[in-house]
Amino acid sequence: MTLQNSTTPTPEGRNPRREAIMDAALRLFGASGLDATSVEAIARDAGIGKGTIYLYFKSKDEILDAILAERWPGPYLEHQLPEILCTEAVTDVPLEETLVRVGNMFLGAVESNMVVLRLAMSEVNRFPDRAEHLFEHTFLRANRIIATFLEAQEKAGRLRPLESPLIAARCYQSLLMMYVMSQEMLRGKVFTPIEREDWVRVAVDIFLRGIENRIESQTPETRALG
Repeated sequence: MTLQNSTTPTPEGRNPRREAIMDAALRLFGASGLDATSVEAIARDAGIGKGTIYLYFKSKDEILDAILAERWPGPYLEHQLPEILCTEAVTDVPLEETLVRVGNMFLGAVESNMVVLRLAMSEVNRFPDRAEHLFEHTFLRANRIIATFLEAQEKAGRLRPLESPLIAARCYQSLLMMYVMSQEMLRGKVFTPIEREDWVRVAVDIFLRGIENRIESQTPETRALG
């Protein structure tokens, strides 16, 4: 099984019928799962003949691969995240404000594509290459972008020396993803309803208290005492 390139096609380059097939498959996969969804059902939901699907995809597995490659979270990773973390653009912005904004945007992208994430997670045991693809082209890409940002902030003296910017960035992402795991996937929101913005604010506070430059954050009086 070969996954398609993860770059999200431009709107001008998308085929409306192919997109309709993917939309129908996403609805049915989300409602019934991959195994319980037939190609006939996808065609029926998309309002086309079964044979038309094979003009675009060889199987429903290939449809799922296309969904994983193209539907999540392309725009966030390719445009919004690098834009927010552009060093020149955030030099004068408080670090906490930047990370809160990134966190809310990151979780917003995940929340709006929970069906895709659940599909990927449900298939990881049978198809580990799908899990690897999802990791490499989403989480790892975001990880590296955030790590580059943290490294720049370290060099600017806004963070204490980091043993590994990549690991630090992964820890930040993990604090955010626990919201998805506990509140969404495990339905924790039924028992402990927590606003996403509140979670992000607390997560960023915990993260920064661990990696901020403590000398820079101290007042002159406090430094003298230390």
